[in-house]
Amino acid sequence: MKLKTPFELLIECEGCGLENLIPEFTPEVPAVCNQCRENMLAYDLQQTHQGHTCDSCGRAYLLKTETEFVDGESECQCGSRDFTELSLKDFADQTAQPQTSESDDADPDFDWCRPAPDDSPQDDFNEIFDDNPGF
Repeated sequence: MKLKTPFELLIECEGCGLENLIPEFTPEVPAVCNQCRENMLAYDLQQTHQGHTCDSCGRAYLLKTETEFVDGESECQCGSRDFTELSLKDFADQTAQPQTSESDDADPDFDWCRPAPDDSPQDDFNEIFDDNPGF
């Protein structure tokens, strides 16, 4: 089944189990867990997840295989109980794997949280964040 893009994607993280809702998901959008920051599309979804789409609103559900889902009884947030099984092989073929950059990991001084701009007037850019302005 070819999904119309963009669509809402609810995916359970294989790493921590958190449910992540990604509005307006397209193949270009990375699916990164809000809690553990894992790339949720890096797993072999066919082995770890089950897929369903709501026939009413089109939301896609990628649930871990151990999550209980009963067609006709489980309910979408829109209230519908009509679902179509989503082929995870087709889903994986439609979505692009996000590219990872090894260059960030190679530099021991790289700080992905608060990088200093090249033209920073201060010696330590982090001092800007650490200063207490006294408000």
